[in-house]
Amino acid sequence: MKPVAPSKSLISNDWRLQTFTYLTEDWVSPWSGVMSPKGTRITVSSIISLTKKKQLTIPLPNASALLLNSSALAFIAARKIRDRSGIDKTLHHEVNFSSDEDAFDYVEKMIESIVLAFTALEAFVNETIPSDYFYARHHRSDVVLEAASKQTIERYTSLDEKLTNVLPEILRCASPKGGRCWHGYKHLKSVRDRIIHMKTDDRRSSGSEVDTVWKAIILAPAPHIAIKTVIDHFVSAMKEKPYWHQHFPYSTS
Repeated sequence: MKPVAPSKSLISNDWRLQTFTYLTEDWVSPWSGVMSPKGTRITVSSIISLTKKKQLTIPLPNASALLLNSSALAFIAARKIRDRSGIDKTLHHEVNFSSDEDAFDYVEKMIESIVLAFTALEAFVNETIPSDYFYARHHRSDVVLEAASKQTIERYTSLDEKLTNVLPEILRCASPKGGRCWHGYKHLKSVRDRIIHMKTDDRRSSGSEVDTVWKAIILAPAPHIAIKTVIDHFVSAMKEKPYWHQHFPYSTS
């Protein structure tokens, strides 16, 4: 599959928006006196103080959408570098990128795509946990149960456990463990962990038979697609699908 960036949509609502709605009737602000006509979009926003006298207002984005989009764009940029090099088309047994710059740019973009995609999944999982949810789990004993709040789960429960126990319990769906999307997730997690926790021995000069972090990065499949399939597993069990997920602009086939 050759990845391509999505075309610019004529729809004014960006797919990365967290949430929005429309006025069902004309409304006059009690603070400013300004009238907003029926059909005006109401968007949740975030306000940032740039200086003491200046504030910036931005529409609230969905973190998973932002991160997956960035991951996809980084992967597309990496593939363009790789395609330009011709290393996949030549019949030569020994190949190289056309320059050191291209080789390093490719690796950088792949690292960016892998880390951002994995972070998108973490954001999705934490957002899906209801604020009033408590997770009963065994704590240092097969007898004693501990009730963990959303904040505790987000901070101390591993992502694997969230995916195999917490979210299936919340959404009343099967665990993804053992499925095709789980294999992709575990592979990407391994590469991401090696990137985040770079070991000296893992990034040394080596022959082709040695499994270095560079080899893992070069051979990684499209990160945004691997993560999107995990998210798809859970979204399929949701009554209300996230807006961004319904309008995801990248092909996953």
